[in-house]
Amino acid sequence: MFTVTYPLRFAHCDPAGIAFYPRCLELCDAAVEDWTPAILGDDRSAMHLGRGLGLPTVSLSADFTAPSRLGDRLDFAVALTRIGRSSIDLTVTITCAGAPRFAVRLTQVLIELKTGTSISWPADYRDRLELECP
Repeated sequence: MFTVTYPLRFAHCDPAGIAFYPRCLELCDAAVEDWTPAILGDDRSAMHLGRGLGLPTVSLSADFTAPSRLGDRLDFAVALTRIGRSSIDLTVTITCAGAPRFAVRLTQVLIELKTGTSISWPADYRDRLELECP
């Protein structure tokens, strides 16, 4: 499982110092973006500019269990739960000092940027994904 830690900054919070939920989703997206080169071997720049591929999120749901506050260090654990022909399902579990804060489930689809249509996983990506999926 891929993990990364981010501090909850002033820009992520509402006036009460509590994490504003859209910023929580931005942090989750950052964790998935950091997961991408660690698992696929290409960062988004290499995917977009080098290979002409994109990986947009097409479905997302979130459950918030406890508030996060300015200064918290949030741990994001990204787990691959399914590989499809051109899609993947991910679960991102977010904790602070081991205590649950929120969880996000999302589906991303590999697309050809030029046409905007889904494409099958290239063999190198699929091989790497299959090493990660339970």
